[in-house]
Parts: sequence; structure tokens; C-alpha cells
Amino acid sequence: MPTERDSREVVEGLLLRPFWRDLPLPVLVVTGAPAGNAGQLAERFNGRLPYAKPVEGAHKSLADLVDGLAGPKGALGGNWVRNTLLPAPRFPLTEFVLWAWAQRGEKCEPEQWPQREGWPPGPDSRLGQEELRHRFSARFGVRPSLKADSRKRWAAGDFLVRAAVFFVPVATVLAWWLDAGITDLIPLAPGLLALLLGAGAIGLQAVRFIRGSAFSRWFRRHRYEDLRRKVGDSRQKYALQLMNASEPEIERLLVYAMLEDLRQAYRKWPRIPWPSWGRGLYALLVLNAADQWHARFLEVYEEVLHDTGIVPPLLVIAEDPGQSGPAGQPGPTRVGEQHGTIADDVEVWRSRVALRGPEPRLPLAGDRLRLSDTYRPRLGKVRVRAVGYWLAMLALLLAPPLAVYGGNWFGCGPGMMWAEQQCVGLSDNLAEIAPSPALLPILERIKQQNEDIDTRQRVITVFYLGPLTTSHPGDDQVGGSAGELSGIAARQGAYNRLGSWQIKVELANTGQYFRYAEFAANMIRQRAAGDPDVAGVIGLAWSRTETQDAIRVLGDAHIPMLSTTNSADVTPLVYNDRPSPYFFRMAAPNSAQARAFELWLAHGLPGRKPVDPQRVAVLVEVDADGYELYSKDLAEGLAKGPYAPARRYQFANADELASRVALACQERAEVLLYTGRSTFLNTVADTREHECADKVQILAGDDVTEKLVELLAREDFINKPAISFVALNDMRPGQGNRTKTEIENWIASVKAKGVSRVHAWMGYDALLAVTSAINKIKASDVDESVNIAESVAYNLRGLGVGGLIQGASGKFYFSEDAESHAALPRGLWLFSTDPAAGSFQNGPVSRGSCTVDEKAPGTAELEVKCSFG
Repeated sequence: MPTERDSREVVEGLLLRPFWRDLPLPVLVVTGAPAGNAGQLAERFNGRLPYAKPVEGAHKSLADLVDGLAGPKGALGGNWVRNTLLPAPRFPLTEFVLWAWAQRGEKCEPEQWPQREGWPPGPDSRLGQEELRHRFSARFGVRPSLKADSRKRWAAGDFLVRAAVFFVPVATVLAWWLDAGITDLIPLAPGLLALLLGAGAIGLQAVRFIRGSAFSRWFRRHRYEDLRRKVGDSRQKYALQLMNASEPEIERLLVYAMLEDLRQAYRKWPRIPWPSWGRGLYALLVLNAADQWHARFLEVYEEVLHDTGIVPPLLVIAEDPGQSGPAGQPGPTRVGEQHGTIADDVEVWRSRVALRGPEPRLPLAGDRLRLSDTYRPRLGKVRVRAVGYWLAMLALLLAPPLAVYGGNWFGCGPGMMWAEQQCVGLSDNLAEIAPSPALLPILERIKQQNEDIDTRQRVITVFYLGPLTTSHPGDDQVGGSAGELSGIAARQGAYNRLGSWQIKVELANTGQYFRYAEFAANMIRQRAAGDPDVAGVIGLAWSRTETQDAIRVLGDAHIPMLSTTNSADVTPLVYNDRPSPYFFRMAAPNSAQARAFELWLAHGLPGRKPVDPQRVAVLVEVDADGYELYSKDLAEGLAKGPYAPARRYQFANADELASRVALACQERAEVLLYTGRSTFLNTVADTREHECADKVQILAGDDVTEKLVELLAREDFINKPAISFVALNDMRPGQGNRTKTEIENWIASVKAKGVSRVHAWMGYDALLAVTSAINKIKASDVDESVNIAESVAYNLRGLGVGGLIQGASGKFYFSEDAESHAALPRGLWLFSTDPAAGSFQNGPVSRGSCTVDEKAPGTAELEVKCSFG
């Protein structure tokens, strides 16, 4: 005959919950001597699952027994599984039936109760309903319940946590979607919106599943029709109905409700995360049929299973010294067949249940049990399952916020995200930004100037939007940022020393090539929302589509922007070819620069005669993604004038540029008009030197200015390129004014290197324009609540018309045009680096200048006048 090591292994196999589908569980009836075997069979599982072993003779009725199991202080409801953090089952249905049944007692009759009403009153009694309404509120009300019962506080907190696991991620994604689509109506951080949405949804679910429709639905639909709650009946009226029911009916409903509560606790909820699938063990109940009410419970339990077909997640082990009923016996043994172990009996029972329906009882002879002292339940995988549940819940909670906002948090501070080895976005922490070393002394001085602000005055915030980091060390953009920041900081210090309103400079890093300008602009928009002391944004130096995205974001938020060297005419055209009215340009636009090219070519480059349009090769830089605007915009400006017949040669990298230059020279070009970035300037000069005839000249746009100045200043740079170019400012030494001297002194004080002077002058004048607008606001005795950004934008329009602003880049005013705002008049300077043969002269040589101004006051049309010499 087969043997088994320990009978508790069979019990353990029954208690282990399958992952996908719950199976019926038997009532194991241990028959015969010795006594106490049922308890020994179950005791090793105590503390590892919801467990109850009521004391024999301790209960006076079945309702009293159920109260001891599933009441407010019941054993099953207060028994949580250690080392899993899984809460014990809740029994709200059972507690309601217990409460209602308890109200019928004589001691529960209120004082001075009318005799005509009787006690318990009928279901239609108004007085009875009113009395029970107060009692229900006192017993099940949220505040009294949570104050009086720590187990309910735990259950309520647990519910909120588990509901949050579902609703917070959903609310986060919804908040992100709303925040992306509605710019002005939702100024708060999406995380706060997610919290509000999640809290509302959690509260709704709590009302529904703890106290609301889910609680009421079962009482309306359970299988005992005579005890159902009718549609429209209040809880107190239904309680009166239960108070008037017979005891056998209430006993069935009590057991049925307890089993339903257990089933709900183990149910795999499809809509909200519930720890049911984390419960790897079924509940366990140990009874003694020798006790009257234990035996009655078993009788009613079997009756409920038969009547309702419910499959409860409960294993019952009962001890019965007498013979068990025939219903659960495995049946007669066939010839040649023997059941050698308890495990075999269980398998036969399960096969019979699968074929014929519920047969609860499975008798086990006490003398066949094998109970060893060395047995230890092997339930490690149950804890793994519970831990897996919490890991899955944690993933649900964290994954959507991390997917939406995670880039803001890892490696960078709030308001920033990690992208291409850079922290981009908005921050006042230099350690988080980790700026380029060339910018660090400038930024540290700005930080110090911010700390020195007189906080007794009104503090106005100006944001710098530009690249503070680079994924390409030694890139040309760092010098431009150093210049803009130097100019802004010099003006900040000068203005704050006046002792009136103070300027604070905050930093928004766009990363390499302004790739994350839109993200930085969104951070500025969120930072500025609800803050009336934000004045505007300075920077936006490069003409790229990413800059346009930032302009659209900031324009939608009504924040004025002052660009420094951004010259593409198309840059502010972000609304179906219409400009943003909040964009103010400090530099002369490309259309004016293209006109200067035309006039210079028609006059003749240094030492040459006027150039035939057929002999001009326009080198146009393009990129595969179409982000670059500067070169294409400048070339299109030429295409509208007398040099439209000039041939175009497009390139995307240095190799393509070299081949295009060689081809242009083979096709008899006399002038290589380079409209690209300074990055490829060396390629143009080197290819012309070795692939073209001596008479071929190079004419370039303003972007090469700083690169040429840097190259010419280097002592080891021997092959000086012969290039003519247009500059946005007069680069000749000694041609400065007092404002330029102020900037130079500031740069010298911080010992900054590689600072672009053009960007510095434009940056200074941009903040000068803002402070000039602020002075006009102060003069109007403005209220503290007035939005400074809106007021600055209003006062920038037409600023200086009545008297030009004296800036580092010259005198200027802003057009009164309703949409297009450019600082005028602007100068364009014509320079050449073509020294005489054998000369070692450094620096650009002046070849003339141009003036850019409005053709008529209040219009966007510009007139360019040039002189040559």
C-alpha cells in the first residue's frame, strides 16, 4: 500500500491557490479517535493564511459563531498573512446582517418606544426606519468607524493605496494629455492635476465598493429571494426586513454573506488592482462537530453550497468522533482498486465534484492520518507570489509617471530632463545643469548677483533661453551663449545698482543646437504661470524649427521674447505664416542681409568689378530633418532680387560641401556665397584654396563672424582665409561706446574666455529694452498684481520711437507694427580678411556699412542703404 510522509502535505496542497482558476474545496471531516487530530492537522498553517479555530462551547448561537469568525473582531477578518503585507479579508456584508439581526433583541428596544409599534417594528414602520437610520450611522458611519476600530482604519487605508495604484497612473496620463493640449487653462504642474484626478476617482471607488452600489447590489441579487433587498428600499428598511425574518433564514443568509465576503476578498478584480491574486493560500476554518453550533454551521454551510452553487475560497476541517454522513464518502471500492492514502481520497473527491457538482464532505479516518513533529509547510512560493503582487502594483504606479515625466527626474532636478548626456530645462542649480566649463565663471557671477538682490524691492524675473551644455565639446555655440549671458549679466548688475526694482536671471538650458528649446519653454511657461513678476525671455539665438516651437509655446503663454542674433525672417512665423506678436528681434533680419549682399556684389568685392549673377554660387546648408532655417532663409532672400539667377549648391556635411565648392569652381563661379553655419567655414576656405582659381572669392553671412575673429586671433593659425563677410556689429577695435566698455569690464572681472562680443552686445541691449519697458511700467504706479509680462510686451511695442534707446549695438527703437517687432535702425558692416600678399596683418578690414530701417513708420517693410569704402 502506498504511504505518505505527512497528511499535512495533502492539506497544504488543498490550501495552495492555483494562479488562474479557483477550485472547489472539501470539508475534511476527521472521524474517530484520537481526539484533537483536526487541530493538529491545521495548526501548522496558523499565521500563514486567514485562519480561525473557534473554541468549543464559547458560542450561544450560530449568529454568535459567525460573529466570532467574521464580525468586527472576528478571527478571519483579523488574521493577516505575515511577511506578505496582504490585508486580511473584509466582511462588510456579514457585518451588516449581524448588526441588523442584533437589533431585534429586547435590550435593543429604545426607551419610551410606543407599544403600538412593537419591537422589532415592521419593515414599513416610519419610526423604526428613523431609529435604525441613527443606529446605522453610529455603527457604520465613516468617522465613528475609523475612530473606534483600528482594523477598519487599516482596511480603509489599504483600499485607498490599492485604488491609487490604478487611478494615479491613469490620472497621470490624462493630466499629461490635458496639459499638452490646453496651455493656458492648466498652469499647474501635471503631477498636481494627476493627484486631484486620482483622488476623485479613488473617492468614487471607495464610496461604491465600501459603502455604495456594490454593497447594495449583492443584497438585491443573492439567491434567497425572500430576503432580498427590494429596489428603492433604504438600508434601514432592509434592516427591519431582516429583523423580522426567521432564525433559520438569517442563519442561511449569515453563512451565505460570509462566504460571499470571502469570495470577494479572493476575487480577481478586472477593473482595479486587488490583492486577491497575491493571496496564494485559501482561508482555513477548524471546527468540532461535537459542539452544537459548530455542527449547525456545517449543516447550514452545506445547505448554502447546495442552494447557491457558490465556490468559497475556504477549506474547512471538522472533527467528528462519530460517523460522517454518506454524502461525502468516496464510495465503495471496486474490485482490484484500493485507496491507500489520503491524497488518493482527495483526488477521487475532486473527480466526483467535477462530474456531479458540490459534495462538500470528505471523511478522513483519524487513524489514517500521519502527523510528524518535523513537518514544516513549504510556502516560500506563496511569499514570492505576494511580493510579485506588490512589485506589479509598484510597476503600475510608477511606470506611467516615469514614462511621461521620468526624464525630468533621473540625473537632473525638477523642471529638467536627461537628454543626449545633458540636463536640459529650467533650473537655478548649476550643479544640476552641469554647464560647459567656459560658461561656469559667468554663471557663478550671475548666481551671486541673484543672491545680492535687494528683496525689499519688487523682484522681476527674466529667463535666459539658450544652450548651456553641449554634447560636442568645443562646439561654436558655447561662445555665443557666453556672450549673451555676459551682456545680460552686465545689464542686470547695472540696473540692480539703481536701488529700485531688481532683476533676477534664471536659466533655461536648450541643449546642443537648441534641440530641446520647446521643453525648456514649457518649463518656463509652467514656472511663469500665476507669477505676475515674470518679465520675459532672452536668447533664442539660432534660427531653427526647435526655436520656432519654443516661440509658439511662449507666445501662447503671452510671455515676451527678445532674440539676440536670430536673423531668419521665418523664425517668428509660427501661426500659419503669421508672426508671434510677442517676438522681438534685436538683429537685422536675413532679408536685409541678403539686400546687403546684392549691393556689395553689384558694387564689386574688394579689388574686383561688379559680379555677374551667373558667376555667383550660393552654398546652402540643409539637414535631413529640415530643422535648420538660417541658411535656407538667407538663400531665399537672395532669390527674390537681382541675384536670383545665381546657382544653388546644397550640402549637409563637410564632404558634400567640399564637392559642391569644387563643382562650383569647375562651372566658372567667381564668388562662393556661403550661407551656412560657421561649423564648415574651414572646409569652404580650404577647398577654395586648393580646388579653385585665384580669382574666386568667398562671401559669407554673419554667422561666421565670431569664428573668423577667433581664427585670426590664434598665433598658430598660418593659412588665414581670404573671406569677405557681413557682420551684425562693427568689429573694429576702438569703435566702441561707453556701454561696450561696461560689458568689457564685466567680462574681464570674471576672467571669461571665448566670449562672443556680438552676442554680448545683443544680450545687453535685449535686457536694456526690458528694463526700459519696466521703467515705463513703474512710472504708471502699477499695482503689485499687474502681470509684468503682459505689460512689458505692451511697452516694448513702439519703445524708443519718441527717443532712441542708447545700447551697446547702437541706438534703436521697436517698430509700432502690430505683429512684426524688430529693433531699428540696425547696422550691417562689410568686412574682409583678405590681407595684402605677404602681410601678417590680423583682424577684419572694413569695406563699408549698411543701415536698415523702416520704409515707413509702423510698417514691417525695411529699407537697406549701404556705403562702400
